[in-house]
Amino acid sequence: MDPATARQHVYDQIPAINCQGLCHESCGPVIPATTGERTHIAATRGVDIRPDWNHLADYCPALTMLGRCSVYEDRPTICRLWGVVESMPCPWGCQPEHYLTDEQGHALLAQMNNLDRRP
Repeated sequence: MDPATARQHVYDQIPAINCQGLCHESCGPVIPATTGERTHIAATRGVDIRPDWNHLADYCPALTMLGRCSVYEDRPTICRLWGVVESMPCPWGCQPEHYLTDEQGHALLAQMNNLDRRP
């Protein structure tokens, strides 16, 4: 399976949420995106979410001046899990189709991390 298809397979397991775009204060100081996710976002969106960017700014470099995510459709797994995992509910009241357990969220993060380890 090619990397884009494999990433999408993980993303497809994450419930949709009615995001109001009010959570920009949660976007940092570290976004643990995988190497594959960072590479894809840089190539398709021109945004470099380097592992060390937190030393340069308080918030994710993908945020616009208005606090909106400029890479929302390509956002990393951790960003997709925000608001849909039981221990990470949206403080603004956005509701997912259904909540994932913490174990399910960790399993999806592990699946995505394993994609970077494939030969």
